[in-house]
Amino acid sequence: MSLIIGRLLRYSVLIVAATASFWFSPAPLTDDEYCGTYLHLSSFAGFTANCDGFEYMESARYPARLLQPRAVRQSRPLYVLLGSAVGYPLSWAVQGLRAGGVLPAAVVAKLPAKYRPLLGFYIGYVLLNFGVLLGALLLFRHLYYRLTAGRGQPLVLGALLVFMVSNQVTKAFFWTVHQQMFTFLVPLALLWLALQLRARPRWRAALPALAVAGGLLALLYGSFVLVLPVLLYGLWLLRREKTWLDLLSRALLLAGLFALPTLLWILLLHLRGVSYYNHEAEAYQQLVWLRGLWQQPLPAFLARAGANFARFAATLPAILPFLAAALVAGGALRQSAPAGRTELGGLLVLLTGFLAALGYYQARLTFMLVPLLLLVVALALALRLPDRRAGGLLLAAALSWHVWQMVSYGPFS
Repeated sequence: MSLIIGRLLRYSVLIVAATASFWFSPAPLTDDEYCGTYLHLSSFAGFTANCDGFEYMESARYPARLLQPRAVRQSRPLYVLLGSAVGYPLSWAVQGLRAGGVLPAAVVAKLPAKYRPLLGFYIGYVLLNFGVLLGALLLFRHLYYRLTAGRGQPLVLGALLVFMVSNQVTKAFFWTVHQQMFTFLVPLALLWLALQLRARPRWRAALPALAVAGGLLALLYGSFVLVLPVLLYGLWLLRREKTWLDLLSRALLLAGLFALPTLLWILLLHLRGVSYYNHEAEAYQQLVWLRGLWQQPLPAFLARAGANFARFAATLPAILPFLAAALVAGGALRQSAPAGRTELGGLLVLLTGFLAALGYYQARLTFMLVPLLLLVVALALALRLPDRRAGGLLLAAALSWHVWQMVSYGPFS
């Protein structure tokens, strides 16, 4: 127990220290460079409150907003309800601190007017960011030692964790209300699930229950939709025990159970006289542009697909150091077959295909590949460079990376 508590404390200090240092990064020069409000902590420190955050907080304050026509967060109701569950107790705590004089009114008065009644919800969502990122670090540690069969070095792990907490995603989104910390948790959770399905027969027996759980997670954050293909991989592992007809019927059952939570949510909205609205699909054409394959002439669809894939490729320079390191590491792994290599490689292909087909391309989304790319590097270092020099060099590179992130200009949203 003391080991777990110590680990939680160390990782918490790492997260807070790394992300708080971004307060002292260069401030935006113009309002056109970000979406939201730049909150000045002092004359030389501050951070951006993202423009999406206000809708998250208002929806958490009044969850009934989710039942209104074309509610922006209607496709992610569980995250809003989670914000309510955390935000209301914190709002009451803030009110108590203000009434007791512990939180001076002058401090609250410095906030933009629209944020003042939402301070508790703001704090709650930042704590959710912290919890999600902390969970990602803990899961990364587990996968690191699992994939390296216990041969990983703590120094290498520490260096890789620095890359996880210091990057353009945490810099722009940790201290604001947003869901971008799932960028790190989702790919690691998918890998962990794939490894569990391969190693634990009882997990394959629980595929229907996992499908329902995955469907609920998709109402928390959209990228959890990738749980379904991972579950279908678990079903494929049963191919020697089942007939192809049985596998097909089970696959259809899993797809139906996975869709069930969303269908029930849509039914609830329908009973309220509201049509389901998915803001990401409507505003950004996420994935729905693929319907053009059968809705328009093939040359026109191919032209659009080429343009979209080019836009996706334009986001890859943001992760180029990780991509290059993983490509070199992958070459070193070709002659070996460490446990989990198939699942790790398969998920990299799945995530890349998903991001390329998304239809909305931002570097922060492409960062979903980074946790898995870091694990490829970790695996190569454990198998090919087990001496301590590799850990020291990697840690020096990670700290240099963090300094660069801290002193560089942007991003702000």
